Amino acid sequence: KNLYVGWIHSGGTVVLTGDFRKFDFTPSVDLYDQTAGADEDKTRIVGVKDGQANFSGVMQQDGTAITNALVEGTEGTLVIGPEGTATSKQKITFPAISMGAKLDIPYNNVVDISCNFVKNGAKTDGVF
Repeated sequence: KNLYVGWIHSGGTVVLTGDFRKFDFTPSVDLYDQTAGADEDKTRIVGVKDGQANFSGVMQQDGTAITNALVEGTEGTLVIGPEGTATSKQKITFPAISMGAKLDIPYNNVVDISCNFVKNGAKTDGVF
């Protein structure tokens, strides 16, 4: 309930977690096959790190600022506080590229916004 996600881009900073529904960050890594010759089992070499984050929430009052900040191809930095921004709480930071704001606009109901981010550099783990 205390999740904080800030998107820092050339136009400023927007907080995405005012009325969030879901957020996930999935780190990953490339694996290279090093199996050879008479090997009976596959073995791998760890390659470069990667990852992506996915946000979804209720469109907020200032929806224009958020959709403008999330235009596809926008480069920026995600700052994630899984437990909020209180002193000594975990802080995850990494450069990312926005894949664009997706709007779900049902008839006579709540408008949802979502966005996927692709990691674009080194992740930093720290604290607020």
